[in-house]
Amino acid sequence: MKIRSVAGRLQKGVACLLLFGFFCLTACAASKSSLQTAAETGLRGTPAETEESAEEEALLLPEASGTVVYEGEGVTIDASHTDQGYIMVRCEPSEKRLKARIAMAEQVYYYDLPGGDEFSVFPLQMGDGAYTVRVMEQVEDTLYAVRYGVELDVHLASETVPFLYPNQFVWYDETTQAVQTARELAAGLSSDKEITDRFYRFVVRHMTYDTAKAETVQPGYLPNVDESLDTGKGICFDYAALLAAMLRAKGIPTKMLIGTVTPENLYHSWNSVYIDGEWVWMDPTLDGTGHRESDYITERIY
Repeated sequence: MKIRSVAGRLQKGVACLLLFGFFCLTACAASKSSLQTAAETGLRGTPAETEESAEEEALLLPEASGTVVYEGEGVTIDASHTDQGYIMVRCEPSEKRLKARIAMAEQVYYYDLPGGDEFSVFPLQMGDGAYTVRVMEQVEDTLYAVRYGVELDVHLASETVPFLYPNQFVWYDETTQAVQTARELAAGLSSDKEITDRFYRFVVRHMTYDTAKAETVQPGYLPNVDESLDTGKGICFDYAALLAAMLRAKGIPTKMLIGTVTPENLYHSWNSVYIDGEWVWMDPTLDGTGHRESDYITERIY
């Protein structure tokens, strides 16, 4: 997305997104082109190419297989696929707010946990080692008590595998239109770099920063990648989630990061993509503003 100047962006105001009471996200405005523009680039491929790619593309989707399960106090934690970088958690409905707490010694992640029969998927993005998983129930205001918890010894299949699956922050499945769009845009391309470059340019051109949304977004907001694709509008959180979902759908490990951009000290969301054996920084929201990777301080990774 082209942004005419940092000054122009700052005039639109720095918006805050509170997630779980722990952080906010801000970014800057951009120009938009339609989904039709991308489709007109002629990237759908021949019928033979499309059929071949469809056979090769089996989405990596999380499963609650039930082979390793911990249960208690109305909580179910399916840890069948910790080697693939995720766990699945559900809790019976509660009148009080629920949170999942996933931690290692050096860092803690908190997530809102909806009550009900559906599992929520959380990444094990901190690497190999001892994790503590807790389901917390609100006592009052910001005070929570442990309802149920377990300790997990995690050994990932690879350092990149947590960033190949959907999770609560970057959600998609086989019915997601962003997945189909990714397949169409990638038709005829042979390398991860080519696919990444095309997806990045697509998000930059398709999306426009939604200042009104940034000013009114509620705590606990989670991106909907199909809504972003359909409207062509969003905040930086939406930009980063859309790019991550599209790339993961094509089997390219992609992180969505949250932290601070200097020198403006903006809380922000961006991406890092694994290409040819290394992580490559990308920011579709601030494209064209002259920022460098060294301007970014990472606090959280999803």
